[in-house]
Amino acid sequence: MGHFPTGVCVVTAVDADGTPVGMAVGSFTSVSLDPPLVAFLPDRSSTTFPRIREAASFCVNVLSADQEPVCRTFASRGADKFATVGWRPAPSGAPILDGVVAWIDCRPDTLHEAGDHFICVGRVTDLAVENPTLPLLFFQGGYGAFSLGSLVIGARPGLTEHIVRADRARDEMESLAARTGVEVLALAPADDAFVLVASASPDGTPSPHRIGVSMPMAPPAGRVFVAWAGRERIEQWYQRSHEPLTAEERRALDEELDAVREHGWTPAFSSERMDDLWHTIGRIGEVGQTPSLVRHVAEVISHLERHSTPADVTEDTAGSVQAVMAPVFGPNGDVVLKLSLTGIPAGATLERIHNLRDELLAACARVTTALGGQRPPVASRMN
Repeated sequence: MGHFPTGVCVVTAVDADGTPVGMAVGSFTSVSLDPPLVAFLPDRSSTTFPRIREAASFCVNVLSADQEPVCRTFASRGADKFATVGWRPAPSGAPILDGVVAWIDCRPDTLHEAGDHFICVGRVTDLAVENPTLPLLFFQGGYGAFSLGSLVIGARPGLTEHIVRADRARDEMESLAARTGVEVLALAPADDAFVLVASASPDGTPSPHRIGVSMPMAPPAGRVFVAWAGRERIEQWYQRSHEPLTAEERRALDEELDAVREHGWTPAFSSERMDDLWHTIGRIGEVGQTPSLVRHVAEVISHLERHSTPADVTEDTAGSVQAVMAPVFGPNGDVVLKLSLTGIPAGATLERIHNLRDELLAACARVTTALGGQRPPVASRMN
């Protein structure tokens, strides 16, 4: 059983004297959706559970990965467990601890005897996600966190080569960021996704917290990666659309890909969804790549505005250009990296956008040469 990891929670209540009580448990589980039931398994020898057992309600607090000290406090005996832990009352009055991932407010339902433990079943009356970060885990006597292999940069096959390429592009990226005053990102293709593999900021301060963030390569995202990839790959890209594409949408995307190949770059305009995307990516940098945040990234990308081509950048629209992106090519003419000038301040003039474009294209060309790459000839429509 020591080879089975468990989540860590603190079950809290207010006892008959009005005093908050709590105990750490590693045996919390969902029991039923209809009706909504959960359970935890307290030890018969627990001195805290009898006080929770007599309470009118209890609250399950899901601890975050950085709350190991909180867990150890509530696992101890005899101490004033709430002396150093902030809390507020749940709707039932049971304590919600500060900083927890989520809380589940319950009223006692049934209690079963099970050897040297009880099985305490509670009926859920309210619940909420408080802090969507990674939860605390217990495994073989130690505490820690987890990461999903599919969301971690090192778990994706073939990315080592892309990271090496990004490292070789480092000097160009830092120089470009310093010249333009705009952050430079390097992204690499990874099967049906693209991954942030490097960044450079104008002030030289790295932002490693975002490195490894993975985004689905589905229309309209990923145009730079698929524009030169051939018709079969483009069709596969279309198939990954969140919703089936109409014939008109396919024609529009074909025209956008033609524009990427013809001009060698593409813009991204500021919008509510784009702002949401970058806010979420920033949130991932703060709390980690939780499944809910990564799913949200995929959802936002699937609904990003389409029809963004160089021709759409005019005197009237230049001020809303948020990023300009261009490819770096490998020896076989495939796109091995995408460099992006990201976070262009609102209100930029058309001349400013064109200057940024020229700087970006020149940097991408130099990186392509450094990698022994070559840009394929321009074709009006990829066959």
